[in-house]
Amino acid sequence: MRKPNFQINIRMKALTGAALMVLAGCQAVPGAKNAGNETAAAAPERPQMQTTHPRHVIAENRQALDLRLFLADTQPRPGWTPVSLKPSGMLYVRPDEVIGRDDLIGIQAATDQKGEGILVLILGDEGLRKLRAATAANPGLRLALVVGHTMLAAPGYAAPISQQQLAFGVGSARNAELAARSVAGVDAAPPAGGF
Repeated sequence: MRKPNFQINIRMKALTGAALMVLAGCQAVPGAKNAGNETAAAAPERPQMQTTHPRHVIAENRQALDLRLFLADTQPRPGWTPVSLKPSGMLYVRPDEVIGRDDLIGIQAATDQKGEGILVLILGDEGLRKLRAATAANPGLRLALVVGHTMLAAPGYAAPISQQQLAFGVGSARNAELAARSVAGVDAAPPAGGF
């Protein structure tokens, strides 16, 4: 497994507020604050997503950007890589990935009811098995979503992941579409400044 390289284009989109993962059992890390300085709460049900973008199949493609999910925490852990977040804060990322692009069978851009961008990952059976095992063994942490060298989201989870589709809030609808196309290798060229 490759070590994460977070030296280039590290950018978080409202880590504790807007970077929300929509899946069963997802919640914010206790004590985390959202953009309004209120404690983020668990989402009891899955918000509706609007998918106007095509689902991209993941296939071998040299032009495609890599996608990786890492375990992360807001508290320091031995051997985990500290990542400085803008405007302030720190995230500690386990250096070995939980899943990568090869564990996906599809990817899709979507929007929520407010028009915010959502990146939907569709896991293969082996990817789901690895993610379920990692989240069961490490409850209450975060999943850091990295596309290329850009961390797009790091939402918390409360229970082991058991859904084959994961939805990550990635800021804008444009970010979601660029990330989906880049990972699928369809016109895979995000802007020079990242997502």
